Amino acid sequence: MLSDREILELAEKAGKGERGALDRLVGALRPLVCRWALVMTGDPDDAEDIAQLVLMKTLRSIGSFDGRARVTSWVYRITRNASLDLRRSKRRDRRLAERAEWMAEVQAPLLEDPLDDIEMKRTMRLIRSLLGGLSMRQREVFDLVDLQGLRPAEAARLLGMNPNTLRVHLLRARRRMRKKMLARPTETDTRGTDG
Repeated sequence: MLSDREILELAEKAGKGERGALDRLVGALRPLVCRWALVMTGDPDDAEDIAQLVLMKTLRSIGSFDGRARVTSWVYRITRNASLDLRRSKRRDRRLAERAEWMAEVQAPLLEDPLDDIEMKRTMRLIRSLLGGLSMRQREVFDLVDLQGLRPAEAARLLGMNPNTLRVHLLRARRRMRKKMLARPTETDTRGTDG
């Protein structure tokens, strides 16, 4: 492992555009960050994602490193915070998925015609399965406006967003959902034709 002085020297050279310095710096820090992230997340894919984020953040902000702690301690804190952020994000995703499942099962309107009721439940299951393809912000906006029935201005206030920004996220979420729904094979496509 490189010393703090060597890491800072490489960072300075990399900041001046010296390609070999950047490669050497990333090569020295990456295994360490990956190991820490793997310990914190327990998932190799998550550890890789975190390592990428941490290395980018480290390289962007190493010029502001104040030297009060060791460089590796500073990088460890960045890795820890990124891991905690990922854990919180996954928890939010899980809660949203559970909520969508609850809505599909409990809040699907009971229709007089049993076939309409079956179709409504099928539609809610489809929407629930497609929500995972949206960004967290798009899922929140789609849920509040299209599933819970809030007006966009109300949803924007609830999320602390500019109403125009919310509308952009809602438009993108709807487009993505529509595109995914249209790309799915219909039941008649999967059954085939019997002569």
